[in-house]
Amino acid sequence: MKDVKEQKQNDNGEIIEMKQGQVIKIPKNSGKAWLTLFYSLPQEFVSKRPVYLNFPRCPYEVLRTDKYDSMINNDTFLELVWDCVAWSAWQYFEVPYQKGGYREIPGSAAQYSGDFPLWRLSYSMLPLLRDKFEVSGFSFQQLYNVPEGTELPWLTYQQFGNLIGTLVPEIIQEQNWQPMIDEIWNNRTIEDFDKRGSQVKLDFMRSWEHSRSRKKAVSIEQLAEDAEENSIDFDIPDTRSAFENSVLSELQIAEFAAGLSERDKKDSGNENEGA
Repeated sequence: MKDVKEQKQNDNGEIIEMKQGQVIKIPKNSGKAWLTLFYSLPQEFVSKRPVYLNFPRCPYEVLRTDKYDSMINNDTFLELVWDCVAWSAWQYFEVPYQKGGYREIPGSAAQYSGDFPLWRLSYSMLPLLRDKFEVSGFSFQQLYNVPEGTELPWLTYQQFGNLIGTLVPEIIQEQNWQPMIDEIWNNRTIEDFDKRGSQVKLDFMRSWEHSRSRKKAVSIEQLAEDAEENSIDFDIPDTRSAFENSVLSELQIAEFAAGLSERDKKDSGNENEGA
């Protein structure tokens, strides 16, 4: 999870709204500036912080009064929005195969370290995603213009995924980030993985050990990549993988709601121990 204070300090500028010839300025480092992303989140994501399930779905009063400022102008609100959107953006990063071509990042975000550069990149993308919302039908102006008494419907998990899945590749292309992503992936280290054991960590360790051997060896990860490229069935007996494939969407939601928060707690604990 990216440090909230760090993100605030690096986020300058203002969002400007027009109403009856007046200019309303809302600093981009304020909680209200993230409401466009908040109102796009699926209900399953917001349930990570249950108190925000009761947050008004009509933004009229939220934007025109300070009644709900205490719920918005705090780190809990920012962490909810940033964690949800960054985790979703991560799902649409693509990393290179060793022999060319691209794939989604293998495994789950919880299997990687919070300091993994690609994980941190997903947080660095947040201001760019917010800017994209301004030209993608979810602008702050449109939010401000919602009539009094009109509630915004919840986006479904699939609708939100489609939205983020469209915007993330656009940003990567516009910022020319893919070469950087390739370089990060091709030079990952053991510190980039979560301290707990996982299949992706095991595959990396095998590949790393083999690369240090004098004898030519092929890792399981390489065999799997070769098989996929040549349309060959290569299934490693792993009941966990079979289960993940059968209930992918549900697992991703559950993992985000529970697993990610646990990892955040663990990362925080490790930082305290090192202090």
